[in-house]
Amino acid sequence: MDQHIDFNKLKVNQDNDIVKKEKHSIKHSKDQALEEKEKEELLRSIQNLNVKPELKYKYEVLVHLMMSAGLRVSEALQVRYEWFNETEDGLVLRIPDKARDLGNLKRDWKPKTLAGKREVFFIDKSVGEKVRSYFIQNKGIGMLRQRAYQVINMLGKAINKPKLHPHALRSTYANTLVYKGVNATTLMYYMGWSNLNVALNYIKASNVAARRDLIEKFTDK
Repeated sequence: MDQHIDFNKLKVNQDNDIVKKEKHSIKHSKDQALEEKEKEELLRSIQNLNVKPELKYKYEVLVHLMMSAGLRVSEALQVRYEWFNETEDGLVLRIPDKARDLGNLKRDWKPKTLAGKREVFFIDKSVGEKVRSYFIQNKGIGMLRQRAYQVINMLGKAINKPKLHPHALRSTYANTLVYKGVNATTLMYYMGWSNLNVALNYIKASNVAARRDLIEKFTDK
């Protein structure tokens, strides 16, 4: 019996040999991750939109849940007020292992992985408070996944990042942790990853973090 070949998974290299396409790697999102200046520009772009203030607030909360808390877009769209909690160290957002799906109240929602059940700490308390305040008056983001992608892409175009997508904002958060020198297990926990190798590869692949570390080490203070 002939072996089935999926030609969609093949490509031609420089020698005209047919080879398998490489799977999307973590660099796909990292290439679109924002640096500090771009993060500020993204937030400003929201305020420059010609829409109602409440819609600007919603977009800002959506962005912060991914860019400032590292949530997956599917997690961000499920956040609700009761997930927030005050601790001695500050405000945290606790993602449960199961919750009623806000998009369809007849079924339950679960994180993408078991590691998705985690506690997210807002390093910037003012950002955490602003995000939490939104959910006092709103049951949830109230947005479909497709719409969330459209919003982030629209904001990306406003800052000359036309390919910006939600996972790139999540990668931005991961970069922030890497810049601060967190270890792989800490990164794995806050990102909700099940595989330690993902965290190790992420740290290894962070050329921006490496550059910043080198500059800081050799810059006179």
